[in-house]
Amino acid sequence: MKSLLSQASPIIFAVAFSFLNCIAACAEEPVTKFVRVPIFFLTDRNIVGDPKQTDFDFGPHRKYVGDCLHDPFLGNASVVIENVDRKPVTEALKRIGWQAVETDKKEGLISNTLFQGETHDEIAAKFYGTLKEQCELTKDKNVFVFVHGYKNSFRSAAHTAAWLSYNAERPTILYSWPSVAKLRSYSSDENNVEWSQEHFNDMICSLDDMCKDDPGIKIRLMAHSMGSRLLVRAIPILRDRHYISEFAMICPDVDSGLVKHYARRYFNPSGTAKVRLYMSRRDKALALSQIVHGGYTRLGECADSLSGILNQVMGNRPENGNEDKNEAAADDAAFRETMKLAKHRLQTIDFTEIDRGFIGHNVPAKLICSMSFSETPGSKLELIQEESGQRSKLSNTFSKITHLKDTAPHITESCLRVVRTDQQKQTPKPKK
Repeated sequence: MKSLLSQASPIIFAVAFSFLNCIAACAEEPVTKFVRVPIFFLTDRNIVGDPKQTDFDFGPHRKYVGDCLHDPFLGNASVVIENVDRKPVTEALKRIGWQAVETDKKEGLISNTLFQGETHDEIAAKFYGTLKEQCELTKDKNVFVFVHGYKNSFRSAAHTAAWLSYNAERPTILYSWPSVAKLRSYSSDENNVEWSQEHFNDMICSLDDMCKDDPGIKIRLMAHSMGSRLLVRAIPILRDRHYISEFAMICPDVDSGLVKHYARRYFNPSGTAKVRLYMSRRDKALALSQIVHGGYTRLGECADSLSGILNQVMGNRPENGNEDKNEAAADDAAFRETMKLAKHRLQTIDFTEIDRGFIGHNVPAKLICSMSFSETPGSKLELIQEESGQRSKLSNTFSKITHLKDTAPHITESCLRVVRTDQQKQTPKPKK
């Protein structure tokens, strides 16, 4: 009997030790109903309230009228969101500012803090220095940059950015331009997002400087709806930046023809960044934008293969009387060969099946983060091939009403559609 006990003692001790370790780990890594997630922000909105307090906010107007000082506000925000995935707040998450929150806390923006300094250059140095420190605390030094769309207050945009940060578990910058955040102010938002372009470009240049100091840092750029215009217009200064690992346009409210018009000039076939277009056929907001813009379709509702668009554009190369035809043909052949190598990093993703609400037009944060890091859509989801050009019925109806039919040849390349694996799969109807 004593012999059996002596043999079992090490096993009992090991089990007890493991059990105590589990208890200690649970004590150190609490799982709460809510978590407080920090984000960085850069905004050229007007400030509302006392910036010396933490309850100040940013309003619907430009920081300055008439002047062009290029000194947006730089700061940190703390946002409480529901811990839907029951994530424990590990030591790694605590190092980048996460906090477990008691269950009586409500969701939303809790506090703002501005970086301080005598000059904007001094403030910017502190901002990007702190961001770099946060990057170096993560395993892959990835940073998310999120640009919101039309009809977004600073608070609502911060909430969306926090959801991205929650799913990515990486430092996230919210770029917030002065959206009026009212349904009737579409034209004002269009005007303000254009006004904000140079400030957005300044941020890209500052990130460029930060990444030169540490080549291991990677930037993932995400833009939603009207905010995608800032991203598209910044491509001339972004296309050769190798630290940019991803461009994601989510339901982009950008003229589809405009993007095709500049595709040849903007696309860098030798680049390495993934370019993803997320669209939904439940998106009624873009269909309404289509009508506002005279019937011309928006990029977020075209549902065409991105590589197919580029090949189509190259096939319609304008003739140049001073250009040698053989040389032009050789250039086109070289481009198409390069496109075969670049095709894998160009994706159109139809997330109709998981888009929420009557209007749709949402930011599928979990899907985006899963695609960014694993090339898969996430738990209980998968990607299947879908015929290119699967636009919504509302968009097709508006095209008929305005008599603006797309005259470009049909793109035969396929797109990717998100489907649920816990439901019976449905074969997509053939395009008429």
